[in-house]
Amino acid sequence: MSKKELFKLDTLKKYIIYILGKRPDEFGLVPDRYGFIKIKELLQALHEEKGFRFVRGSHINELIMSDENGIFEIKENKIRTTQTEWKFDFESYALDLPKILYTCIRRRALFSVMQKGIVSSSDSYIILSSKKDMALRLGKRKDGSPILLEIKIYEAINNGVHFFRFGDLYLSNWIPSDCIIGPPIDIERSENKKKTKKKRDNKEKDKIKDAFYAGTFLMKEPTDKKGKGKKKKSWKEEARKSRKRKDIHIP
Repeated sequence: MSKKELFKLDTLKKYIIYILGKRPDEFGLVPDRYGFIKIKELLQALHEEKGFRFVRGSHINELIMSDENGIFEIKENKIRTTQTEWKFDFESYALDLPKILYTCIRRRALFSVMQKGIVSSSDSYIILSSKKDMALRLGKRKDGSPILLEIKIYEAINNGVHFFRFGDLYLSNWIPSDCIIGPPIDIERSENKKKTKKKRDNKEKDKIKDAFYAGTFLMKEPTDKKGKGKKKKSWKEEARKSRKRKDIHIP
């Protein structure tokens, strides 16, 4: 391995130690109860950072293979560092919450969420932020055009919802629908229909264009048998015709 590659790997190592061990919340990452973070999520976070968009799973493997001090641990598809400085209290509820928190959902899930609310899976939390930018950053990891939702915190607490604090992030297991502010469903459906129609129209245009170019040929102008397209007679034919006229006898 060249000096340049070694330097790159060492820089990546230090950065990942910072992410996993010091401020995972700064990158929108939430470890599980054992401090592990999914490698896929770590890569997504790295790709959002300038200078680390080149990182792939193979670089993580190189990092592990060169890790003689046991700084990193991998379990299935998850990774953690032994140099952990953050703490996460799963028992104490967050206090001094802001009035509004933000989270994002997939666009196609809007109708269901506005009717039934949001429920986290058994091995994860709903991640919320007091900043729209962070919420959108997290949302774009799941959907290229996510829906930003506002969560009314006082109403949620009155509904029995508990929030946990992890650095600059807030976590919860569920959010009732009447605590959620989002775009009107009818407008969103209308927008989705417009986008679907536009995509369909573009596909049809592409098909027509492909079919045209696949069988391209030059069109000849049609000839008029009675007019322009008729072949012009030669001088010999004209002379012969003239003699015939002279030979005609008129009584």
